[in-house]
Amino acid sequence: MKKTKYLKITMLFLLALCIFTLIFVMARNVYFCKKEQELVQNIEEKLESKTEEQEEGMEDVFFADGKIGIIIIPSLDVKAPICEGTTSDILKYSVGHFTETSLWDGNVVLASHNRGSYAHYFSKIGNLKNGEEIIYITRMGERRYKVTESKVIEDTNVKILQNTKENAITLITCITGQRNKRRCVIAKQYI
Repeated sequence: MKKTKYLKITMLFLLALCIFTLIFVMARNVYFCKKEQELVQNIEEKLESKTEEQEEGMEDVFFADGKIGIIIIPSLDVKAPICEGTTSDILKYSVGHFTETSLWDGNVVLASHNRGSYAHYFSKIGNLKNGEEIIYITRMGERRYKVTESKVIEDTNVKILQNTKENAITLITCITGQRNKRRCVIAKQYI
């Protein structure tokens, strides 16, 4: 009799724990989705309200809060905010820009998670095919790129961060189960 009662209590506790965990995960996902949408909306509003003075003086590239702009990858249904830097705090909610790379002319290099509980905008960049479009929007304007290469690189490969003569955008993310490897997608400007 005691074993049955103990088993029932244990089962109820486990059921309650599972329900709590499910609710927590769902609430966290809703929170992060809302936060990401707010970031994109905030950047879009700031981009729309730029003044003629800002358009002429390109030195004012960043918004006061470190936001740079938006990246859109239509074939993957990605529309994400871009912020300066690649720290874990930045990558929680946005795509990060490698500070040592160009923001406009040359090679713009961006990073995002590919899985996990935070923003993982680059989870499907391995599916991008040559010729697919990537759109990059900042205070400096809008650029459109077409994918030219997708490859796996070592995490120590800093060559990928080097500037280029032609305008390009490079997307980098981790590869699940391969700690020392990174997925790298390169696209060249066409418009």
